[in-house]
Amino acid sequence: MKVPFVLPILAAMTLGTSATLLAADPLQALNDEFETDSLTDWSRVKDAEMWPNEQLEVLDIDVTRDGWMTMVPYTNGWYEDYRGPLVFKEVTGDFVVTTRVQATNRAGTGAPERSYSLAGLMIRAPRAITPATWTAGGEKYSFLSIGSANTPGTFQYEVKSTSNEDELPEYSRLDISASDCSCGDTLLQTARLGQYVIQLAKTATGDWRIVNRYRRPDLPAVLQVGFVTYTDWPNVEITPVETHNTTTLTEVLGQPGVPTQPDLRAQFEYIRFLTPEVPPVFAGLDLANAAEVSDAELLSFLGENAVSAFASVGDFWMAF
Repeated sequence: MKVPFVLPILAAMTLGTSATLLAADPLQALNDEFETDSLTDWSRVKDAEMWPNEQLEVLDIDVTRDGWMTMVPYTNGWYEDYRGPLVFKEVTGDFVVTTRVQATNRAGTGAPERSYSLAGLMIRAPRAITPATWTAGGEKYSFLSIGSANTPGTFQYEVKSTSNEDELPEYSRLDISASDCSCGDTLLQTARLGQYVIQLAKTATGDWRIVNRYRRPDLPAVLQVGFVTYTDWPNVEITPVETHNTTTLTEVLGQPGVPTQPDLRAQFEYIRFLTPEVPPVFAGLDLANAAEVSDAELLSFLGENAVSAFASVGDFWMAF
């Protein structure tokens, strides 16, 4: 349930001032509270690149659950040249994007029981390809997701930074950590600040924290920004890339009639964008280096401070 409240930072802020802040930021037009069926406002990699296969068994807004986007994926993965589903909006330049996600097993009773079954925020470089012109080694993206990674049945964060360019191996990394509250209900935030990507998370029982940070000068000005889901890695990894990227995986490879085992249901309560304002004191510093810019210093303008700076009286920027 979305409950309006006023953040302390707004004590001296008038409604008129807040409205001016909101109106001045063009990224606010990308926001979606999912209170109506706004699916036509969103794009999909499947459609943008004309892939023939459907990788989402369920994709709807304000239908399965009032006020939420629901994504239930078939077996799929995002790894090297494996390409899964991404529901996105295009964003140019710097941004901060925040969402609340609830990621569970398909039954909604706990953590997914299949490895690498997660959902979250993804940023990706667009590709001007079709299945006929696709070539290996062209993916550039980063995501922060919640679900089960290498320990099925437990809630974990997975952060992945991928650049499939041989000359840029340092931009490809995978990091896995335990969920702060052993649950799949999490606020996620990604900031693109010039060449830097900062990823943050907050649970109901914890504070905002920096999950990871990267330097990604290879990313273009325009990015696809939105929601990623993937599941059932054991059946993905035995499937050739070309088959995975063009086929709806409902049967185990080489075993007709034996179903795959996707085990993820992801629901997103909202998505909110804003243009970041990096304090001048950090100009020229390496934001990917914690020894140069600490987590606390990043949190001085990201995390709760990022969303509260643009909240107006009566807005409900925080979910818990």
